[in-house]
Amino acid sequence: MALQDKRLFLLDMDGTIYLSEQLFDGTIDFLNYVKRIGGRYLFLTNNSSRGTDAYIAKMKRLGIEAFPEDFLTSADAAVDYFRQNPSEGNIYVCGTESLKGQLRAAGLPVTADADDRVSTVLLGYDTELTYQKLEDCCILLGRGADYIATHPDMVCPTWYGSAPDCGSFIEMLFTATGRRPKILGKPQPDMALAAMRRTGYAPEQTCILGDRIYTDIACGVNAGIDAVFLLSGEGVMADIEKYNVHPSYVFRNIRAFFTELEKGEAV
Repeated sequence: MALQDKRLFLLDMDGTIYLSEQLFDGTIDFLNYVKRIGGRYLFLTNNSSRGTDAYIAKMKRLGIEAFPEDFLTSADAAVDYFRQNPSEGNIYVCGTESLKGQLRAAGLPVTADADDRVSTVLLGYDTELTYQKLEDCCILLGRGADYIATHPDMVCPTWYGSAPDCGSFIEMLFTATGRRPKILGKPQPDMALAAMRRTGYAPEQTCILGDRIYTDIACGVNAGIDAVFLLSGEGVMADIEKYNVHPSYVFRNIRAFFTELEKGEAV
Protein backbone atom coordinates (compact mmCIF):
# COMPACT_ATOMS: atom_id res chain seq x y z
CA MET A 1 0.00 0.00 0.00
CA ALA A 2 1.37 3.45 -0.97
CA LEU A 3 2.29 5.99 1.67
CA GLN A 4 -0.62 8.15 0.53
CA ASP A 5 -2.99 5.31 1.52
CA LYS A 6 -1.79 5.16 5.12
CA ARG A 7 -4.29 6.29 7.74
CA LEU A 8 -2.64 5.52 11.09
CA PHE A 9 0.70 7.15 11.81
CA LEU A 10 2.66 6.07 14.89
CA LEU A 11 5.06 8.85 15.79
CA ASP A 12 8.17 8.77 17.88
CA MET A 13 8.64 12.22 19.39
CA ASP A 14 12.12 13.39 20.40
CA GLY A 15 14.31 13.40 17.30
CA THR A 16 11.32 12.79 15.02
CA ILE A 17 8.85 15.67 15.39
CA TYR A 18 10.89 17.85 17.76
CA LEU A 19 14.26 18.09 19.47
CA SER A 20 14.08 19.14 23.10
CA GLU A 21 11.97 22.34 22.95
CA GLN A 22 12.38 22.93 19.21
CA LEU A 23 9.51 21.79 16.98
CA PHE A 24 10.77 20.55 13.63
CA ASP A 25 9.69 22.35 10.48
CA GLY A 26 6.95 20.35 8.80
CA THR A 27 5.48 18.80 11.95
CA ILE A 28 2.37 20.99 12.08
CA ASP A 29 1.79 20.62 8.33
CA PHE A 30 2.05 16.84 8.66
CA LEU A 31 -0.35 16.63 11.62
CA ASN A 32 -2.86 18.82 9.79
CA TYR A 33 -2.53 16.55 6.74
CA VAL A 34 -3.45 13.50 8.83
CA LYS A 35 -6.53 15.26 10.17
CA ARG A 36 -7.48 16.42 6.68
CA ILE A 37 -7.51 12.90 5.24
CA GLY A 38 -9.54 11.59 8.18
CA GLY A 39 -6.63 9.61 9.59
CA ARG A 40 -5.20 9.26 13.08
CA TYR A 41 -1.82 9.76 14.69
CA LEU A 42 -0.56 8.43 18.00
CA PHE A 43 2.60 9.44 19.81
CA LEU A 44 4.70 6.41 20.80
CA THR A 45 7.65 7.04 23.08
CA ASN A 46 10.11 4.85 24.92
CA ASN A 47 10.81 7.69 27.35
CA SER A 48 9.54 6.41 30.69
CA SER A 49 10.74 9.40 32.72
CA ARG A 50 7.58 11.46 32.22
CA GLY A 51 3.85 10.88 32.52
CA THR A 52 1.30 11.63 29.83
CA ASP A 53 0.36 14.93 31.50
CA ALA A 54 3.92 16.19 31.02
CA TYR A 55 3.82 15.29 27.33
CA ILE A 56 0.47 17.02 26.86
CA ALA A 57 1.91 20.16 28.47
CA LYS A 58 4.99 19.98 26.25
CA MET A 59 2.90 19.58 23.13
CA LYS A 60 0.89 22.63 24.16
CA ARG A 61 4.12 24.66 24.52
CA LEU A 62 5.05 23.56 21.00
CA GLY A 63 1.65 24.55 19.61
CA ILE A 64 0.12 21.06 19.34
CA GLU A 65 -3.19 20.18 20.98
CA ALA A 66 -3.00 16.67 22.42
CA PHE A 67 -5.03 14.44 24.72
CA PRO A 68 -4.20 11.40 26.91
CA GLU A 69 -5.60 8.98 24.33
CA ASP A 70 -3.04 10.28 21.79
CA PHE A 71 -0.10 8.67 23.65
CA LEU A 72 1.39 5.24 24.23
CA THR A 73 4.55 5.09 26.35
CA SER A 74 6.93 2.41 27.58
CA ALA A 75 5.44 3.03 31.04
CA ASP A 76 2.09 1.93 29.59
CA ALA A 77 3.86 -1.15 28.24
CA ALA A 78 5.21 -1.87 31.73
CA VAL A 79 1.73 -1.64 33.26
CA ASP A 80 0.37 -4.00 30.60
CA TYR A 81 3.24 -6.44 31.15
CA PHE A 82 2.76 -6.67 34.91
CA ARG A 83 -0.99 -7.04 34.54
CA GLN A 84 -0.41 -10.03 32.30
CA ASN A 85 2.58 -11.31 34.31
CA PRO A 86 1.97 -10.42 37.97
CA SER A 87 5.08 -10.04 40.10
CA GLU A 88 5.34 -12.60 42.91
CA GLY A 89 6.65 -9.91 45.25
CA ASN A 90 7.32 -6.19 45.24
CA ILE A 91 8.69 -4.35 42.21
CA TYR A 92 11.79 -2.26 42.83
CA VAL A 93 11.63 0.61 40.34
CA CYS A 94 14.84 2.34 39.31
CA GLY A 95 13.00 5.21 37.67
CA THR A 96 11.48 8.62 38.19
CA GLU A 97 8.75 9.42 40.69
CA SER A 98 6.47 9.91 37.68
CA LEU A 99 7.04 6.30 36.55
CA LYS A 100 6.53 4.98 40.07
CA GLY A 101 3.32 6.98 40.38
CA GLN A 102 1.90 5.56 37.16
CA LEU A 103 2.67 2.01 38.28
CA ARG A 104 1.15 2.59 41.73
CA ALA A 105 -1.95 4.11 40.15
CA ALA A 106 -2.35 0.84 38.24
CA GLY A 107 -2.32 -1.05 41.54
CA LEU A 108 1.16 -2.55 41.19
CA PRO A 109 3.28 -3.30 44.32
CA VAL A 110 6.01 -0.70 43.83
CA THR A 111 8.71 -0.20 46.45
CA ALA A 112 11.86 1.85 46.99
CA ASP A 113 13.26 -0.67 49.48
CA ALA A 114 15.82 -3.23 48.32
CA ASP A 115 14.68 -5.94 50.72
CA ASP A 116 13.75 -9.62 50.56
CA ARG A 117 10.17 -8.82 49.53
CA VAL A 118 11.37 -7.65 46.09
CA SER A 119 11.01 -10.19 43.29
CA THR A 120 11.45 -7.89 40.28
CA VAL A 121 13.67 -4.97 39.30
CA LEU A 122 12.21 -2.54 36.75
CA LEU A 123 14.74 -0.20 35.15
CA GLY A 124 13.54 2.94 33.38
CA TYR A 125 14.99 6.16 32.01
CA ASP A 126 15.77 7.58 35.44
CA THR A 127 16.54 11.29 35.23
CA GLU A 128 16.61 11.24 39.05
CA LEU A 129 19.23 8.47 39.18
CA THR A 130 21.41 8.13 42.29
CA TYR A 131 24.31 5.85 43.13
CA GLN A 132 22.18 4.29 45.86
CA LYS A 133 19.62 3.18 43.27
CA LEU A 134 22.37 1.57 41.18
CA GLU A 135 23.72 -0.21 44.25
CA ASP A 136 20.21 -1.40 45.14
CA CYS A 137 19.81 -2.82 41.62
CA CYS A 138 23.12 -4.67 41.90
CA ILE A 139 22.12 -6.15 45.26
CA LEU A 140 18.73 -7.31 44.00
CA LEU A 141 20.02 -8.65 40.69
CA GLY A 142 22.73 -10.51 42.59
CA ARG A 143 19.99 -12.19 44.60
CA GLY A 144 18.33 -13.38 41.40
CA ALA A 145 15.43 -10.94 41.09
CA ASP A 146 13.62 -10.86 37.75
CA TYR A 147 14.97 -8.03 35.61
CA ILE A 148 12.83 -5.86 33.31
CA ALA A 149 13.69 -2.64 31.45
CA THR A 150 11.21 -0.24 29.90
CA HIS A 151 13.30 0.33 26.75
CA PRO A 152 16.83 -0.04 25.28
CA ASP A 153 17.52 3.49 23.91
CA MET A 154 21.19 4.27 24.51
CA VAL A 155 20.87 8.05 24.51
CA CYS A 156 18.20 10.73 24.68
CA PRO A 157 18.62 13.51 22.07
CA THR A 158 19.05 16.97 23.59
CA TRP A 159 19.72 20.50 22.38
CA TYR A 160 23.41 20.03 23.31
CA GLY A 161 23.82 16.57 21.77
CA SER A 162 22.69 13.61 23.85
CA ALA A 163 22.34 12.31 27.41
CA PRO A 164 22.53 8.73 28.76
CA ASP A 165 19.21 6.89 28.42
CA CYS A 166 17.97 3.57 29.74
CA GLY A 167 20.16 1.54 27.38
CA SER A 168 23.27 3.16 28.86
CA PHE A 169 22.05 2.20 32.33
CA ILE A 170 21.50 -1.36 31.10
CA GLU A 171 25.11 -1.56 29.93
CA MET A 172 26.40 -0.12 33.21
CA LEU A 173 24.49 -2.70 35.25
CA PHE A 174 25.57 -5.48 32.88
CA THR A 175 29.19 -4.57 33.54
CA ALA A 176 28.56 -4.80 37.29
CA THR A 177 26.24 -7.83 37.44
CA GLY A 178 26.43 -9.78 34.18
CA ARG A 179 22.62 -9.56 33.95
CA ARG A 180 20.59 -8.36 30.98
CA PRO A 181 16.89 -7.44 31.20
CA LYS A 182 13.77 -8.33 29.29
CA ILE A 183 12.89 -5.26 27.18
CA LEU A 184 9.28 -4.02 27.09
CA GLY A 185 9.12 -0.98 24.78
CA LYS A 186 10.26 -0.53 21.21
CA PRO A 187 11.74 -2.58 19.44
CA GLN A 188 9.17 -5.04 20.75
CA PRO A 189 5.98 -4.93 18.62
CA ASP A 190 3.57 -4.58 21.54
CA MET A 191 3.16 -0.79 21.47
CA ALA A 192 2.42 -0.77 17.72
CA LEU A 193 0.00 -3.68 18.06
CA ALA A 194 -1.74 -1.92 20.96
CA ALA A 195 -2.06 1.23 18.84
CA MET A 196 -3.78 -0.69 16.04
CA ARG A 197 -6.12 -2.38 18.50
CA ARG A 198 -6.98 0.99 20.04
CA THR A 199 -7.79 2.63 16.70
CA GLY A 200 -9.10 -0.27 14.64
CA TYR A 201 -6.68 0.21 11.73
CA ALA A 202 -5.11 -2.73 9.90
CA PRO A 203 -1.34 -3.21 9.54
CA GLU A 204 -1.40 -2.25 5.85
CA GLN A 205 -3.02 1.08 6.80
CA THR A 206 -0.39 1.81 9.43
CA CYS A 207 3.17 3.09 9.50
CA ILE A 208 5.62 4.09 12.21
CA LEU A 209 7.99 7.07 12.01
CA GLY A 210 11.17 7.32 14.04
CA ASP A 211 14.81 8.33 14.19
CA ARG A 212 16.25 5.13 15.69
CA ILE A 213 16.78 1.98 13.64
CA TYR A 214 17.19 -0.33 16.64
CA THR A 215 13.99 0.78 18.40
CA ASP A 216 11.47 2.66 16.22
CA ILE A 217 12.16 0.96 12.91
CA ALA A 218 12.68 -2.46 14.48
CA CYS A 219 9.31 -2.06 16.24
CA GLY A 220 7.63 -1.51 12.88
CA VAL A 221 9.38 -4.48 11.30
CA ASN A 222 8.48 -6.71 14.25
CA ALA A 223 4.84 -5.54 14.12
CA GLY A 224 4.55 -6.16 10.37
CA ILE A 225 3.95 -2.52 9.41
CA ASP A 226 5.81 -0.07 7.18
CA ALA A 227 8.57 1.81 8.99
CA VAL A 228 9.77 5.29 8.03
CA PHE A 229 13.32 6.20 9.10
CA LEU A 230 13.87 9.94 9.61
CA LEU A 231 17.45 11.23 9.73
CA SER A 232 16.62 14.11 12.08
CA GLY A 233 17.66 12.57 15.40
CA GLU A 234 20.05 9.91 16.67
CA GLY A 235 20.13 7.58 13.68
CA VAL A 236 22.38 7.62 10.61
CA MET A 237 22.25 5.60 7.39
CA ALA A 238 25.05 3.29 8.56
CA ASP A 239 22.73 2.04 11.32
CA ILE A 240 20.70 0.10 8.75
CA GLU A 241 23.56 -2.31 8.10
CA LYS A 242 24.90 -2.10 11.66
CA TYR A 243 21.66 -3.44 13.13
CA ASN A 244 20.51 -5.32 10.00
CA VAL A 245 17.09 -3.69 10.28
CA HIS A 246 15.72 -2.29 7.04
CA PRO A 247 13.15 0.54 6.93
CA SER A 248 10.46 0.72 4.29
CA TYR A 249 11.34 4.35 3.57
CA VAL A 250 14.05 6.84 4.49
CA PHE A 251 13.57 10.62 4.58
CA ARG A 252 15.76 13.47 5.73
CA ASN A 253 13.14 14.81 8.14
CA ILE A 254 9.41 15.20 8.77
CA ARG A 255 9.21 18.01 6.21
CA ALA A 256 10.55 15.73 3.47
CA PHE A 257 8.12 12.99 4.51
CA PHE A 258 5.18 15.41 4.42
CA THR A 259 6.24 16.64 0.98
CA GLU A 260 6.06 13.06 -0.32
CA LEU A 261 2.61 12.56 1.20
CA GLU A 262 1.42 15.85 -0.25
CA LYS A 263 2.08 14.59 -3.77
CA GLY A 264 -0.90 12.31 -3.37
CA GLU A 265 -3.15 15.31 -2.82
CA ALA A 266 -2.16 17.01 -6.05
CA VAL A 267 -5.01 17.50 -8.53
